Amino acid sequence: MSMMHEFDMYDLGKMRYFLGMEVIQNLKRIFMCQRKYAREVLARFPMSDSKPVGNRIVPGTRLSKDEKGTKIDSTMFKQVVGSLMYLTATRPDIMFGVSLISKYMSSPT
Repeated sequence: MSMMHEFDMYDLGKMRYFLGMEVIQNLKRIFMCQRKYAREVLARFPMSDSKPVGNRIVPGTRLSKDEKGTKIDSTMFKQVVGSLMYLTATRPDIMFGVSLISKYMSSPT
């Protein structure tokens, strides 16, 4: 004897958020952005007052490790990089810069 369960289905309307991404739908398209998440990242890692820049890191830019630099909290640096990695889902334009700084997660200075 098998038991069947009945589930009530409700129309909750259009989806507004999915996995932290804002979803905007109309008849022709679906637009996803992470505006709210980006603001939360800026607030979490005191950068809300930072000035925006129009230019990103130019491909081919080489960074070198500053062996004599001041050590910073590697846990916080990893959290920043992880948050930025998630942001690249809707912002592929920052992928190069995020991947470049992620190389320094083991011992950031």
